[in-house]
Amino acid sequence: MIRCGYRDFESTSFEGGVEIRKWIGVLLIICGLTIVSYPEIEKRIHHNDQQKLVESFQQLGNTDELERLSTNYEDLIQVEEYSKSPDEENPLMDGARGILSIDKIDLEMVVFEGTSVTELTKGIGMIEPDKKFGVNNIGLAGHRAVAKGKQFNRLGELAVDDEIQVITEDGVLDFVIVDSFVVHQSDVSVLDDSAEPLITLVTCTPLGSRNPPDRLIVQAKLKK
Repeated sequence: MIRCGYRDFESTSFEGGVEIRKWIGVLLIICGLTIVSYPEIEKRIHHNDQQKLVESFQQLGNTDELERLSTNYEDLIQVEEYSKSPDEENPLMDGARGILSIDKIDLEMVVFEGTSVTELTKGIGMIEPDKKFGVNNIGLAGHRAVAKGKQFNRLGELAVDDEIQVITEDGVLDFVIVDSFVVHQSDVSVLDDSAEPLITLVTCTPLGSRNPPDRLIVQAKLKK
């Protein structure tokens, strides 16, 4: 009887071992498939991220909607609103991240998170809100097909060594322009981070064109 019981125990242990090995095999297969497919998954994620950036660039050409909405926000969005106390908050300031100031072209506008029609009508749009001023390459998008002096209408007047200032809740950051050039609206590589903090201003070009395929890029680096 004892020997029989031993055999039953031995049989049960054997079956349990087989079951464990089976599950280990399944896990190894899953791990192998994950490793093999990871590059493709990563590629798809990168593609989706790139597509979102391209859509942000393309949104700048939506001048018809801009003209329709611009009068709704005329004189409502003032830079002074950004500094109001919490109990005086203006709902139009939702998503405000700071103030962009460029003395040479008399520009002073609020920077908002995102690049939807609403943000680009109210002010300047921060293309990648997860990035941080003074650390990353911050893409700032603005419309150009509006009245002279509004938004990025005069961006083409800027040149190397001109200065740009960004005011955030963390302080004031001074930038100096290092380059100005034109790219196709599908070229979002200009938003890639570099070894030093940048801001990249993006708008349509040429001035006055409806739905132009190119974008004017002005890049400035953080002053030491």
